[in-house]
Amino acid sequence: MKRELKIGLTLGGGGARGFAHLGVIQRLQELGVSLHCIAGTSIGAIIGGILAAGTLDRAFAWCNEPDWKKWPKLLFESRPSAKALIKGKGIEKLLTSLIPAQRFEDLAIPFAAVATDLHTGEAVTMREGDLISAISASMTIPGVFRPIEREGRVLVDGGLVDPLPIAACRALGAERVIAVDINPPDEHPPKPFEKLTLVDVLMDSFRIFNVEMTRHTLTSDPPDVLISPAVGDVMMLDFRNAQALIERGRQAVDEAAIVSLLNG
Repeated sequence: MKRELKIGLTLGGGGARGFAHLGVIQRLQELGVSLHCIAGTSIGAIIGGILAAGTLDRAFAWCNEPDWKKWPKLLFESRPSAKALIKGKGIEKLLTSLIPAQRFEDLAIPFAAVATDLHTGEAVTMREGDLISAISASMTIPGVFRPIEREGRVLVDGGLVDPLPIAACRALGAERVIAVDINPPDEHPPKPFEKLTLVDVLMDSFRIFNVEMTRHTLTSDPPDVLISPAVGDVMMLDFRNAQALIERGRQAVDEAAIVSLLNG
């Protein structure tokens, strides 16, 4: 009898584009792909944590809520933090509602979340201990969200150094890695200089980091299967079109060589 390969899923960072991860996962499940482990950065860590906890139904239900109902209480706070535009309390509350597990050890599937040490610049791969603080650290875009202090480190978004954590997935035991890259070339038209805001500058700068670091990873440590949803026209903080992005994720799976992976 043929031994089943240990397949790992790597979910990259890229802000709102990460809704495509949900479509990818949904389609993989329909195709019968069984996952041994998951690694994620930023929005990929959020979706990866939800998948590892077995609560995807909560994520899809939240996506179906009207935008006017969910986004104001997440992104707008009464007082900004001294360290960032947003403290992140609303997002932390959302994560807790979507992921009932409190620790990595409580998850149904081995999972790793990647953040960046703000002082040393090192990638920090978290695989044990408090789950919500790890995911929060992984998605903490510098300047936008307040850094997370965890186990003596000051952590920010993993996209600065490892936006597509393929190596972290292999370290969890994956023999074959499916990676989902949501950092394709940018397709939305640039804003005129006079209309640029602080957030625009932060997001475009962060996007450049993500694209370049992802390109480096794909060259130095390519996955066995690369899934690249067509999300280049979506801005990192444009969270309005979840359903359309989910569908793009599904389509991207059908365009990838998943069958060859399943056949070993």
